[in-house]
Amino acid sequence: MDNNYYIAYNPLTYSLMDIINNESLSPYSIISYLTGKDAKKLNKDNYLDYTVFLNSLQRKGLVETLAIESHALVYIANQIAKIKNRSKIFLIDGKRKNFKDVISMMNSLPKGVFITAMSSNFPTAATISIVLNYAKIPVIIGGIHVSTSPEDVDFYIRKYCPYPELISIVKGAGDFEVISEVLKNIDSSSLKKEYSGSLMVENRTWGNDKNIEFMKPLKIPVLNKLPFIKKTGIRNFKINPVTPYVGCPFSCKFCSISTIPKKQRKFIIRDADDFIAELLYIQKKKIDLTNRYFFFLPDNLLFGGKKLKQLLNKIIESRLKINYAAQISIEVADDNDLLKKLRLSGATHFFIGLESLDLDNLKYIDKNITNRIIKSKKSVSEYYSEKIKKIQSFGISIHASFVFGLPYDYFKSLNNHTGIDVASFCLKNNIGIQPSSLTDLPGSILFELSHKNKNYLYGSKGSMEHFVSLCLTDLGETNRHPPDSLYNSPLVVAFLAYESVKVVGHPKAAVINSFSSALKSFLNPTKQGADNIYDRMQDSLCSFISQVAVSLYKSQGDSLGYTQNGVLGIFERLYDNEKNPYVRKIFKTYVKQFKVPPKSILSKYLSI
Repeated sequence: MDNNYYIAYNPLTYSLMDIINNESLSPYSIISYLTGKDAKKLNKDNYLDYTVFLNSLQRKGLVETLAIESHALVYIANQIAKIKNRSKIFLIDGKRKNFKDVISMMNSLPKGVFITAMSSNFPTAATISIVLNYAKIPVIIGGIHVSTSPEDVDFYIRKYCPYPELISIVKGAGDFEVISEVLKNIDSSSLKKEYSGSLMVENRTWGNDKNIEFMKPLKIPVLNKLPFIKKTGIRNFKINPVTPYVGCPFSCKFCSISTIPKKQRKFIIRDADDFIAELLYIQKKKIDLTNRYFFFLPDNLLFGGKKLKQLLNKIIESRLKINYAAQISIEVADDNDLLKKLRLSGATHFFIGLESLDLDNLKYIDKNITNRIIKSKKSVSEYYSEKIKKIQSFGISIHASFVFGLPYDYFKSLNNHTGIDVASFCLKNNIGIQPSSLTDLPGSILFELSHKNKNYLYGSKGSMEHFVSLCLTDLGETNRHPPDSLYNSPLVVAFLAYESVKVVGHPKAAVINSFSSALKSFLNPTKQGADNIYDRMQDSLCSFISQVAVSLYKSQGDSLGYTQNGVLGIFERLYDNEKNPYVRKIFKTYVKQFKVPPKSILSKYLSI
């Protein structure tokens, strides 16, 4: 190994809304807030002290909730490792491993820092970039946010840097050609302001990890707290993200890619043999719960079409022993042959975007399934239920996403609202839930419309209020004016989302769903499970864990809703800012509970 090294950084998301009304708000005041140190004293000699952010301000997201690593981070690290095969590449997130740890240990500056950022963690990426700039460290930022909002790098980063020429962005994919050019330009001190990539996933980008320094593995919290699990191998259960193909042709109004030209999000598929070789590489050691379970990352597995069936056939014929979860649309229920192949290949759990049980809401967001529901002459609930039962009959469990804050949601009282309808539907159909508040994601059609019509809640694009409010784009709460049917109240939207997951994610409901899924899985085994009773039991166990893990969305809701570590929870903060006297009256007592920390996951399970 040579003395050069690189850092690949996936920033955490931090709670910034408590300071949004600060009159002197700037990236420097945010640095002060995140570090507890005076950013006015930041310089090239003490910059490392400003790279350590306060853990108490972290805003819990899905990565921490379900313990899924950033595939983009590992992908970029593998690209760098392939080109710079004699240099070390360190993966960091600022918590498990941070800049100060690595730079102090290496006793030299990294040749470059590569950052992947979504909108919710872009403020973190921006502030750390400014800090590193004081040490003249080249920073290259990629990810969905800079692809949809490249001007934000000028607004919030370069403007505040002493050496703005050392800040570069990658729009689109960080493919081999782009990363090669970036590394070459770093070596020659000729970093470009902007690079553009097109190949979002490529063959032969895995297995270059001998010179990559990984972080300590994430673990699913509930599996390390339950007394009947934490002393077994189940506590080490790991979800391994992998990508057979990417791309999406749809333009749902709420999606962050809806305004990106289709040629920049075109469907790209890897060679099936290369993908299977990656899975076999991950299983090169003894197969256990650390390398058995995978999350296939396409936005919709159905986009694979005939290529998907070919891939599934090869997985079935291989020596792989896998279980996997995937995002997929409800239309999969219409193809028996495909469902059979999916299950035989290891399909264990599906994440399906249902979004709403109201047809007018589905029309509003341009949900692709809408016309099929209309033609069926069934209600949305009836249509979805029929499809769900079909999928479950193959031994595959489900959790669904629902969006709250849509124009045809309703709220009549604390006990009569859309959240109850959705929760009842989920319980009736034995599925889990991922609740989201309708959020204007940069790059989405709704974002463009909101900023055109001034329907945003927290400042126009380019303002510091907008910059701070990006932390809300984890879908935990809305950042747009809610509809009249919800009293134009962000508090009501948060209530609908929280109440739905409180019911569906209750320990008793979660356990019932988990045992039900495990039984169906056992009775409808994968190819490996059909041939071996041990593998059949493993199939069933993975199904059980899938549904238990989904119940953690309730834990995430608690972490966002309750005031803790000196940071106001969603409900207290939104209540303090509520302008409608009727809403304030209704929620006066309800909000008080969120000043008290919720019971632990462990105590809830013990109370069943």
